[in-house]
This record gives sequence, C-alpha cells and structure tokens, in this order.
Amino acid sequence: MTLFHKIKRWFFYRVLRQNEEETNRIPKIFNIDSAKTLGIIYDASTSESTSLVTTFANTLKNKDKKVVMLGYINDKKSESSELMKLFNKTSLNWYKIPSNKEVDDFLAKDIDVLVAVHTKESLPLQYIAAYSKAKFRIGPFIEKSKSSYDWMIHCTSDTNLDSYLKQVSFYLESIKH
Repeated sequence: MTLFHKIKRWFFYRVLRQNEEETNRIPKIFNIDSAKTLGIIYDASTSESTSLVTTFANTLKNKDKKVVMLGYINDKKSESSELMKLFNKTSLNWYKIPSNKEVDDFLAKDIDVLVAVHTKESLPLQYIAAYSKAKFRIGPFIEKSKSSYDWMIHCTSDTNLDSYLKQVSFYLESIKH
C-alpha cells in the first residue's frame, strides 16, 4: 500500500472515530423473528456476490421481512436501476466516503438490522454501516472498524460470501433476547 493510500485510509478512519464520539448510539438487539426491516449493503462487483445476496434477501422476504439493498460496484461505469440500487467509484470522495442519491436514501431509512456483506475491508460499505440509522448492525470483523458494527463475524482469508451469509443466518436465528 502506497503512502498516499495510507493517508487516505487515515482520514477515512478519523471520520469514523469522530462519528463514534459524536453519537451516543445504543444498539438494540434483534433476531430474525423480531426484525421487521433488514438492510443489506454488499459488494456488487461480481455477479456471483450479487446472486448470493439476492438469494439471501429472497429468503428473508419469504419470512415476511421488508428488505432494502444497496450495492457497491468497484468501477466507474455501473449505474442504479429501479430493481437494483447501486453506487460506484464516482460516488466516492478522495478518501472513499460515498455520497449520492442512493446512499443518502439508504442512510435515511429506519432499519432494524443492517447486514454488511463483504469479507474484506471495504471503506465505502463500512462508512454506510457506521452512519446507518439501523438499530442493530452485523458485519465482518475489521479491527479498525469496530464502531461500524454491533455484531462482527470473524472472516479468514479463505472465507467466501456463501459461508459468511450462512454464519449471518445462523446468528440471526440463534440470538435470544
């Protein structure tokens, strides 16, 4: 990683720390039965990840849950459609903080549970998780991003999205409150 990328990451994590200090947020724990609305943010850069997330969302919808989704595509060409809300690199400032209509609309939604579907560091998705109005946030364990999530799932270098989503489902069904 170049010095320039390290500086950009430093600014990004500084913004997240400021959000944590300014917000006195108290998470509310939900399980699959108590949650009515779920938000899913995900890396939509591959058709495989989009397919897995869509299947996961449909499973939730079949349990009478309202599901909203927002995908990040790591290029400059892709655009949102009515069926699939997306944002891309053109929506990011120089230290990877996203801002566009789709992101703003998603952040304004009142969501019971937010599920971040990525297994590696994704600054735009971590930002959305940190600034979401979600009452309970689930995401991958990323040391510097502990303020973005209330429940973190450990991912190794060989954890794929399918096994990650199985862990999310397992914990959402197992949580007792």
